[in-house]
Amino acid sequence: MSWRIGPDAGLHQIASIRSIQTRPVRCIQVDSKSRLFLCSESYIPTHNTFLMAEEIRRAARLAVKYGVGIENEIWYGAPTFLQAKRVMWGRLKVAIPRSWLASRPNETLCVLRLHSGHIIRLVGLDACDNLRGSGLWFFGGDEWADCRPSAWLEVIRPMLSTTRGHALFIGTPKGFDHFRDCYLLGQPGGDPDYRSFLFTTEDGGNVPSEELVAARREMDSRTFRQEYCASFETYAGRVIYAFNRAENVVTKPFDIARPLHVGMDFNVNPMSATVWQEFGETVCQVDEIIMPTSNTDEMAAEIISRFGRDGFEPGRRTVDHITIYPDPAGSQRRSSSAGRTDIGILREKGFNVSALRSHPSVRDRINVMNRQFRSADGTIVATVDARCVKSIEAYERLVFREGTTEPDKTQGFDHLVDASGYYLYGRQKTNSGVLIGSLMER
Repeated sequence: MSWRIGPDAGLHQIASIRSIQTRPVRCIQVDSKSRLFLCSESYIPTHNTFLMAEEIRRAARLAVKYGVGIENEIWYGAPTFLQAKRVMWGRLKVAIPRSWLASRPNETLCVLRLHSGHIIRLVGLDACDNLRGSGLWFFGGDEWADCRPSAWLEVIRPMLSTTRGHALFIGTPKGFDHFRDCYLLGQPGGDPDYRSFLFTTEDGGNVPSEELVAARREMDSRTFRQEYCASFETYAGRVIYAFNRAENVVTKPFDIARPLHVGMDFNVNPMSATVWQEFGETVCQVDEIIMPTSNTDEMAAEIISRFGRDGFEPGRRTVDHITIYPDPAGSQRRSSSAGRTDIGILREKGFNVSALRSHPSVRDRINVMNRQFRSADGTIVATVDARCVKSIEAYERLVFREGTTEPDKTQGFDHLVDASGYYLYGRQKTNSGVLIGSLMER
């Protein structure tokens, strides 16, 4: 079927209408004043973003129906303005009919002005103090766990009070934070003005079951529950919580015939390194090196002394079977009196060096370590030889600083954990085909 309207009509042309295969979808709306809504991250790009655009359109209709003053605006907010624009601006221009618009969309400020006089605006909550001054009829907050708690209590909530407006929050759980506190308000025994709902990735029906199985295999259990099951997970307690002495500590001495992989932390006091060997898909830590008040030259000499192989030249040991995964800061840090960088020193000694170009986030590195020690489906990739007593103690005793997601560095257990993290994270990136700064030279 084809239907065309002449260009003189000033209308859009329908070039063709064709039948396509239908796909099941589920649209969700929350019947409460606060309209709190929660779903896991894999679900966010589909239905809850659609829901947010629909709620904004609904708020515009209700503003006209109830005679809400035009000084009371309708907002979509995200942690930053650029994020708000990237996620919602295009969708919003599609969701709001052109016949409602009094003028062209303001592409710079991301503002839609309606014939009714009401304004729909995108805002960033990183500078929420600058948002004061106008009235507010509806607020939709996206990625609410990443937004400042003060944005709601000090700015948005008071602005809604004058119109008895309503709000909708959506996002992915990220620990016991203000988003969880808000979610609990909508649960039994909470605030009657709130309703909160939780939907998992599986509930969304858009992710194949085999993808969920793969994610369970590739993630540690805590991260899987947070990202795919919309579970609020506390980060209090142990950092390497998946490490279990009964399951991860083994007797597996150094195999002289196999290559070595060394994770290295460049902290001066102490310099720390963990030594690993790979056995197919699994890895085992076979040794540890801790050198108080030392430097990279001394650490390199110790590794050569322990693990170097006799070469053709008398008195010279080869290390081309050893790959070092160092702290990425070593590309800039200079611990020698000659001004050489730490990574440069390792290369001079003949080691293979596989260094990330930049620091991974602490959370990403920790998640990889936990997944290696035990993934969500119970798979154990990484084990530790029983002789590595200091490493075992560090894996068991490193904890988060109270009230944060940052490891507590005051007890000294972080150095060996960092060293192992550089290797395990770097190994995953290498195996996944992600380009890293291999053999980095400065």
